[in-house]
Amino acid sequence: MKRAMLLHELHPAVVHMPLALLPTAAVADLIVMRTGDRAWEKVGRRLWMAGAASAVFAGVSGLAASQEVRLESPRARDMTVLHGVGNAFITLGALGIMAWRQAKSPTAVTTALALGACAFALYTASLGGKMVYEEGVGINPMPEDAPQGTLKGPLLLSPRAPVALVKDAGRGAAWLVGRARAALTARAGA
Repeated sequence: MKRAMLLHELHPAVVHMPLALLPTAAVADLIVMRTGDRAWEKVGRRLWMAGAASAVFAGVSGLAASQEVRLESPRARDMTVLHGVGNAFITLGALGIMAWRQAKSPTAVTTALALGACAFALYTASLGGKMVYEEGVGINPMPEDAPQGTLKGPLLLSPRAPVALVKDAGRGAAWLVGRARAALTARAGA
């Protein structure tokens, strides 16, 4: 039985782009650092642009998805916060390196930061997988009384989807910042 993609399903459909493009950009910069090959410098610059743009898109769709799923389990909520905050830092780093690479060649520092961020992205990606496969976040259909699952958001290509994407991404960002702030406050008080 075929059905159209739901809004919360956009994130897992597009998240593979930055997971492939950003490490490839970092490796291109590493090749430049090792060989001085100007052709790879140009390739790296373009890969940083594509990788950073895809990271922003995956992030916005992830923020929206966070509002389209049920997260009643504290473990699932905590994993979602760590996944979101970690990926926000990775995305900001990718945007910074992309901006640097538009005017400058890679350096040992930018290349090391990029490779470190890619290693951290493996961790945040594994959290995303655990959220789905161990906690059932975003899995549809789930029993109505399950602590995780989906909230039956709009179809991806429906007239409601663009508005829901923007609205849910905003609510997701606010939720993520609030949860991160609460965790930091609780940790500071301990």
